[in-house]
Amino acid sequence: EAGMKRRGKSKTEEGYGRGEAAIDFDDDVLMDEAAIKEKLLGVFRAPGYEPPELPATAQQVLSLSQSPDVEIEQMVSLLEQDAMLAARVIRVAGSAVYASAVKIDSLQNAIMRLGLGTVRDIVMQVAMNLRVFRCEAYTAPMERLRLHSQATAHLARLVCKYSSVEAEFAFLCGLLHDVGIAGILVALGDVPRKKAPPDLAVLWPAIHASHTEAGSMMAKLWEFPQELPWVLEAHHRVEIDGHPHPMAAAVCLADHLASELGAGLVPPEGDKSDDPLSTHPGTDRTGPVALERARDALGLTDKSWGLIEVEAHKVLKNLEAG
Repeated sequence: EAGMKRRGKSKTEEGYGRGEAAIDFDDDVLMDEAAIKEKLLGVFRAPGYEPPELPATAQQVLSLSQSPDVEIEQMVSLLEQDAMLAARVIRVAGSAVYASAVKIDSLQNAIMRLGLGTVRDIVMQVAMNLRVFRCEAYTAPMERLRLHSQATAHLARLVCKYSSVEAEFAFLCGLLHDVGIAGILVALGDVPRKKAPPDLAVLWPAIHASHTEAGSMMAKLWEFPQELPWVLEAHHRVEIDGHPHPMAAAVCLADHLASELGAGLVPPEGDKSDDPLSTHPGTDRTGPVALERARDALGLTDKSWGLIEVEAHKVLKNLEAG
C-alpha cells in the first residue's frame, strides 16, 4: 500500500512478529481522518503483520487456566520456567491491590491465596506491561494507556460482581480493551533514528476511530479466547449483532468509571500537561445512550451503580498505592 512500509523484519529474521511496522503520512492524508484510519488499519490487515510477541509462558498459562483439571503444581511448574515473569507476578500478587493479611512470597502461596484465575490475570498484566505497553517514541501516552488499562481491568471485574455476568475473563477484557491503541502507537513510533514520530495530537481522532478493530485483530492473532475479540471491538457500542453483550457492557461501564474517577486514557479538560492527547479531552468516552444500554444489559439499578462507584474509588486508591 502506498505510503506504508515494512522495515527490517522478515519471517526468517530475529524479532519478527513484534508488531514492528512503519507508517508514512503525506500532507494530503493528514487532511482526511477516514484515509488516516484506513492507513492505520492497513498495518493490522497486512498478511505479514503479527502483534507484539507475548512471553510464551504467559500464553501457556492462559491456555492451561482454561483446563477444568489444572492443578496448582502444574501452574507453579510452568511459571517457574520464566524467572523474571514469576518474580514480577509474586510482587504484584503481594501489592495493595490484592491486600492480604498473609505475606505472599511464593507462586504456590499466591495461587492458594488468590486462586488460579486471579494469578492468571496477574500473569497477563505483567506480560502486557513487559511486551505491549512499551514504546520509546510515545512514552507518556503509552504509560497513561497502561495505567488506564489496568484500572479498567480491575473495574470490569468489580462491575461483574454486582451483576449476574460470569467474570472469568472480565479482567483480561478490561486489560486489553484499548490494546489496539498500543499496537497503533508501536507502529507509528517505528521511525528511523533522528526522525520525529508523527504528532499524536493530529492523528488522535483517527487512532481512536481505529482502535477497536485493531485490538480485535491483535487478540485474534494472539489466539485469545474467541469471545475476547468481539468484546474489544464492541466495548464502546455494547451491542454485537444488534444485541447487547454482557461482557462488552461490563467493560464499557468499567472504561467509563475509570475515566470519571481520574484514570482515563485522555487527560481531563483543563489539564496543563504537555500530553499530546490533552487537546482531545472529549475522546475515548462512551455516549450516554450506550452507557444506559450497558446498565440495562447488566440489570444495574441506581442503588447498585452507587455501590459500584463507592467501591471503585477504593479499587483505584489501592492501585495508586501499588
